Amino acid sequence: MLKQTGYVYTTHNPTTWSMELNRKNLGKVKVILSTGSDILVTFVIVAKKAQIDKTPEMMDKLLTANHDYDYTKIGFDNDGDLFVRVDTPLRTVDAKELKSIIDQVANASDEVYAKVATWINK
Repeated sequence: MLKQTGYVYTTHNPTTWSMELNRKNLGKVKVILSTGSDILVTFVIVAKKAQIDKTPEMMDKLLTANHDYDYTKIGFDNDGDLFVRVDTPLRTVDAKELKSIIDQVANASDEVYAKVATWINK
């Protein structure tokens, strides 16, 4: 299906792929796709833990952003990195939906970054 999206991608192992897309605020965005037995996880690491200055104002922006997007999760992973991701049941994914998911994650990441860039040290 990835071939049918038209994106150039890298295969990391039989269940993990990535691609780099360009966006206005983040520049190069690395979108990562990983499959489990019945789920596709598509995500972008917006900022690493060491770059983030967590403040109440930043958290407010992130919580508001989490409400603003359909299907998209925004949060901090186990390493403390800021992510944007979509979890999708594999049985519902075709090539058209896959392209839409990739675009949604890349676009939402770019918009979330713009909302919290003040608290991210690049």
